Amino acid sequence: MAVTSARNNVNLKEKGHFEQENERVIEKYTLADKLPAQLEELNLRPRTKSKHSYTIRRLSIKDKEPVIEFLRRFFFRDEPLNFTINLLDSPEGRCYELEEYAASTLEDGVSTAVVDENGEFVGVVINGVVSREEVDYTDKSEECPHPKFKRILKLLSHLDREARIWDKLPASCKKVMEVRIASTHTSWRGRGLMRVLCEESERIAREVGAGAMRMDTTSAFSAAAAERLNYKKVYGLFYSEIPYAPHPDPPHLEARVYLKEL
Repeated sequence: MAVTSARNNVNLKEKGHFEQENERVIEKYTLADKLPAQLEELNLRPRTKSKHSYTIRRLSIKDKEPVIEFLRRFFFRDEPLNFTINLLDSPEGRCYELEEYAASTLEDGVSTAVVDENGEFVGVVINGVVSREEVDYTDKSEECPHPKFKRILKLLSHLDREARIWDKLPASCKKVMEVRIASTHTSWRGRGLMRVLCEESERIAREVGAGAMRMDTTSAFSAAAAERLNYKKVYGLFYSEIPYAPHPDPPHLEARVYLKEL
């Protein structure tokens, strides 16, 4: 499901359990490492607990269980399409088809996460790589036994067919990195963490030879985030145009496909 968070703030807090070989510490970031001039003049210092440092690490298929638990608790229920059709009908409810779909590209080794000083998740981006030679517009929803999730898959297949991203990219672009799921911890919002994660995703995309990034958005919030990151809208569809699609409440009226050439 190529979507980002349904809300501006989504609680995400779970142990990362990353393998050492998957760790790539870009830098130890500190969110409070510069004091305003006014504080300096007053000889004031921020309290130690106001500092938040983190590292960026690659995810692998070994991280499947903690990632799924992370998404179950703080993402799946709030995503507008899932919420609208009550995909998870109880606090303990699960949709195994959704879980498998979400984790299906972890084996690509191109997903990334941010962990805090305690090794806990504060942000996750699940990516996948697709290639021009493997284009397949078959409606995969027909294979889904879950009636509610089948509606969402059918909508996503429709987006893929109609967007025709390969027709909008130069012939030299043979691979595209898809930002499939992105979300951050509530207490870390507004600090540029998602930008850091997406920039790391772009670095990984270049590393694996992708010529562009793709982000499908199912909420107004995720669409705004894509545009802040300089993605360009190449296709949009109002939910009201498709009878079988979930119809979320405003402001989530449109599903969009965005591209960003690298």
